[in-house]
Amino acid sequence: MKIEATDQFNAPNLPSIDSHSASSLGNVSDPPFEILERYRDVSPFLSQVVQAADKHRNALGFFPASVFEDFAQRDRLFIIITKSDSGMHYVGHLLFRPQFPRAHVMQMLILPEFRRQGLAAKLVEHFKTLLTHHGFISIYARVAEDLSTSNEFWHKQEFYVQRVAQGGATRNRKILVRCHELASPQLFPTSGFDAQNPLDLVNSPSNISPLFLLDLNVLFDIGPRRLRHADAASLFQAERSNFCRLAISTEIREELQRNAQPGRTDPMEAYISIYPSFPLHEGNETQHILEHLATLIFPTRKVSGLLSANDFSDLRHVATAIQHNLAGLITNDKAILAAASVIKIKYGIEIVSPSAFKLEDSDTAVNTTFDARENGTLNLLEVTNEDESTIRAFLRKIGLSGSSIAGGWLPIDPHGRIAKCCAVWNSTTLIGYATWAAKGGVGAMTVRIAIDETNSQALSATRILLMYFLENNADQGSQNIKLELPPNQSHVRELSAAFGFSGTSDQHCLMKLALGDVLTEKNWKAGQTNLEAIGSVKLPVSIPTFRSADQQIQIFTSNGNQRHVTLDDLETLLSPALFCLPGRPSVLTPILSNFAAELLGNSPQGSLLPRSTASLYHDRHYLSDPKTLRHFKKGTLILFYESTRNHGRAAVIAIARVREAYLRPIDADASDLEHSVFTPENLVSIGKSKMKTVTVFDNIFYLKNPVPLEALRRMGCGEPNQLITTRPLTDEQLQKILAEGFDT
Repeated sequence: MKIEATDQFNAPNLPSIDSHSASSLGNVSDPPFEILERYRDVSPFLSQVVQAADKHRNALGFFPASVFEDFAQRDRLFIIITKSDSGMHYVGHLLFRPQFPRAHVMQMLILPEFRRQGLAAKLVEHFKTLLTHHGFISIYARVAEDLSTSNEFWHKQEFYVQRVAQGGATRNRKILVRCHELASPQLFPTSGFDAQNPLDLVNSPSNISPLFLLDLNVLFDIGPRRLRHADAASLFQAERSNFCRLAISTEIREELQRNAQPGRTDPMEAYISIYPSFPLHEGNETQHILEHLATLIFPTRKVSGLLSANDFSDLRHVATAIQHNLAGLITNDKAILAAASVIKIKYGIEIVSPSAFKLEDSDTAVNTTFDARENGTLNLLEVTNEDESTIRAFLRKIGLSGSSIAGGWLPIDPHGRIAKCCAVWNSTTLIGYATWAAKGGVGAMTVRIAIDETNSQALSATRILLMYFLENNADQGSQNIKLELPPNQSHVRELSAAFGFSGTSDQHCLMKLALGDVLTEKNWKAGQTNLEAIGSVKLPVSIPTFRSADQQIQIFTSNGNQRHVTLDDLETLLSPALFCLPGRPSVLTPILSNFAAELLGNSPQGSLLPRSTASLYHDRHYLSDPKTLRHFKKGTLILFYESTRNHGRAAVIAIARVREAYLRPIDADASDLEHSVFTPENLVSIGKSKMKTVTVFDNIFYLKNPVPLEALRRMGCGEPNQLITTRPLTDEQLQKILAEGFDT
């Protein structure tokens, strides 16, 4: 592998864990060893590093001396030294490339005379500790297949073989790409919250399948001749697929006994015994809850004093769910369902009907092709019954047991759609698979994703599935999302971090909170209420005024803890989310219709052509004239105006946030264009300048109502000279565009 000394790496600075630039290994017994990390400490040994690396190039490969110098200057070269009476002596080194949230070991060497002392293992362990401290998720090492001793070492360090790659043409070696998943807070969070878990989601209901109480009418609907049988059957299929759990209140048993016919055995009494049950604890607090619920659910009968025995029974069902902090109650009772929203706001539980566990009939089949450039095309397709055996074999191949597959990974729903299942294929080769529960207010939304990481297109397949799931559910508003994974799924863990997923105590489960909205001063209260209603995060009472992308926003977590999170981090953690705070800078920038369709993916008409490579990425690149760089500061809101050229809509169609912007020469590495819709050949279509502004943006929202040219003119920002290049908007103009675009 060739590394250019001018490579730029997207990674945070990696200071030493302690205040020193050297870490001591072992006791004070001779010979003492230390690990040096800082450039000032490692620079005296660089010539020895280069000499040792050249001597062992058969195992390590060749890097020029300039690479070691460059990496050392950026604190990406660790050196082990030993001390003696004659001074300090080089023992070995580790050269690495951090590219958050992953890191790559480029070289590691211990001199032969110092081997078999555990120094290599200690060096790797030190490296793991450093990366874990900074929230990295995984480490990669490429090892030639024929180097048996090296492979044995990396295996002992718990680096599993992720895939096999082809080495250089000169030696024609097979390279084992090994991966180690770090025990970082993203995987194993500490109790409470920390820098890696600022929203305190560890104890959220998202950690487990939501537990609902069943109303008696739902249990009766399981009968084959009942009108709502299909809905009830879908609910119980959802439970079998581990999308939810079901229980009863002891009130149901008492209700059956009240309505039982003397001398006859009710088979329902035996049936309900298989469910866990929850009693309602009597007392003044319970009585207060029942009184308040009666006012919400049966206001007329409560005032007139005409509540029936069944009414009191219904109230006790709801109160039981509240008292035991369950996800909610599943019922067909119209009065209880009508009061669902106010009960959710007041008590934080959900009242839903069994139909909430079915996919809506309007859901369309998945059939999308993506252009992966040098790797050809990838197809995202809905899984059909004919694919079942292929999917089952695929899931077994990546390490899932038969019981796990039957327990939710391959949902069986003969009575209706309880889950969406889709897969990514390259021709007939299955690369990735995902399934998630039906839409609706049913607690945490569970999504399960599995990737064949041995495939060279695994990263692209992972991006497709994550992006499709989040985009497909963006209109569901605030929700908890639980992401379940098989073993050894480093690609999903790494990419999901960019979407705000955090770890749980279960190493095979990640979670996030999605806002799914663009908040302004007008809808701030509604957004705050929606987040609080799902029991997770409480935003400030009043919308803050914008100061910077790094300003601290005060939040309260589900446990009542106060926390401050930067605006930039909060939008990532709650993504998709935009906080259009008063005073936040915004720009209106033009985009051609053909580029808009490829970069933003929001064409009103479907396309028979593959979606562009840019659509595979969460963060995308907008290229423009170098003079526009000054407008694209971090945190700026970017509104895309689709011009009239090529039959464009002449309207503002989307909004996103700027992560960063920089200048790029047009003859730079073409790989930098993968996140954009441009190639080296068509860059001239946006001007002849030798430099371009590259604006990195994410959190894209498509305006429900594209704001047309006439409206922009009415707002004072729609004249021809204002729409041919990037121009800043006033706060008043921004708010008017958002009000019209989102009906706020």
